[in-house]
Amino acid sequence: MKNNEVNKIDILLHSFGRDDLKTNLLYNRSYKFVESVLMLPEWKDEKFKGLLTSNIWQSNYEAISSILKLPEWEDEKFKGLLTSNIWQCNFEDVKNILKIPEWKDEKFRNLLTSTIWQSNYDNVCKILRLPEWNEARFRNLLTPTVWLCNYEDIKKILKMPEWNDERFSDLLTSNIWQCDYNNVKKILGMPEWEEEKYRDLLTSCIWLSSYSNVKKILEMPEWADEKFKELLTSSIWHRSYKFVNDLLKMDEWKEEKFQSLLTSNIWRVSLDDVKDILSLPEWKEDMFRGLLTPTIWTANLDKIKEILSIPLLKEEKFKKLITSNIWHSNPDDIKKILNMPEWNDVKFQNLLTPSIWKSTPDEIKILLDMPEFQDRRYIHLLVPSIFNVSLSNIRSTIELFKEYSIDSYVTNRCLRRNVDLQRLLLEYMVENNISLLLKKGNGQYVLNPIINASNSDVKKVYGIDLKKIESRGKQFNG
Repeated sequence: MKNNEVNKIDILLHSFGRDDLKTNLLYNRSYKFVESVLMLPEWKDEKFKGLLTSNIWQSNYEAISSILKLPEWEDEKFKGLLTSNIWQCNFEDVKNILKIPEWKDEKFRNLLTSTIWQSNYDNVCKILRLPEWNEARFRNLLTPTVWLCNYEDIKKILKMPEWNDERFSDLLTSNIWQCDYNNVKKILGMPEWEEEKYRDLLTSCIWLSSYSNVKKILEMPEWADEKFKELLTSSIWHRSYKFVNDLLKMDEWKEEKFQSLLTSNIWRVSLDDVKDILSLPEWKEDMFRGLLTPTIWTANLDKIKEILSIPLLKEEKFKKLITSNIWHSNPDDIKKILNMPEWNDVKFQNLLTPSIWKSTPDEIKILLDMPEFQDRRYIHLLVPSIFNVSLSNIRSTIELFKEYSIDSYVTNRCLRRNVDLQRLLLEYMVENNISLLLKKGNGQYVLNPIINASNSDVKKVYGIDLKKIESRGKQFNG
């Protein structure tokens, strides 16, 4: 194309505010063609806006105009097909696909997505008319990924006698359309499935792999080594034979301190990251050994390095926090939590346990600043399990116990009960002359164990069915 034509197209696109439509393919088209496409009145219709992308230059003006004018676009069920993938298809295929009578059948409706344009009319018709779709066991295969496969392969896959073998029943998911018939046939025919140790690998993730990849992985001699047995899960199919082979041959697995990391979580991490994580110098320090658990693979290398380099973690009062729970938190939150001045207050120091990483700095700050915990009557509630209780439950439960003048006896178990059920229990006990407090031999009072019991024990041990009482109350109020 001449420079003059290129310049005119650029100016035209810029005037429409559509510089994003520039591609190499565009410059193989004439200025007149580009102008005609951009001037189509259909672009004023909101439902067609997503079609005007650089993919459109694959098509021709007549096809574009004809496709946009199809009356079927007024039908709600076809709206999901209006994506720029449509320009991979010719007009006749688009028109005929939309007229297929099977779309009236509810079981085929979820197939109406833009992946259908990777197929053609003849293929779509044949697939929809396969009699196997009337069988319940094949229904969950009717997903848009079916259009990634051709009719002949689909027909042969559905007719395979292997589906009558219960070992393979879990493999019938739409992942299968990422494989061709020959791959499916070879994988199902592998003799390894006779061995119990490989049975857990038979999940639909296997279709993410190929026969040769599956075969080479299963034949690896390393599976005879006890330390690798937990790696044999279906997550392995997300990886290539080379990756698996390189990982298992790492010298680091000879060190006992790293062997606990050999679980299937490792398949989500890149090989370079695994190597870099295991080579961190901090693992030579005893204080960090407790972090070497499989949850480490939920963090990335940068996060791990940043956490290990936080100086405050080495302070004596914080060392007990160095457990694998820390990987659920992020470095900034960890720093904020450790820097909180509240830890200088003796009453808060027993909260410094690994369960603290379940909370954010803001949540911890609000909890510690609650006026209730400035009151000596409630300091006994400051135990690590307090982080498992919502702030509203803490406040509401204490207020409820105040109504009955037993708030100084409130326990953490009471805080964890639904406040409405807690109120019902106290009301029931008062109405039935059951003492809320019991006097011990030394003259001191303690909370009646009924109030401390779990909901199931309240029913099983004490014969009080809170759900039934609640239900009766609702009926009465109604």
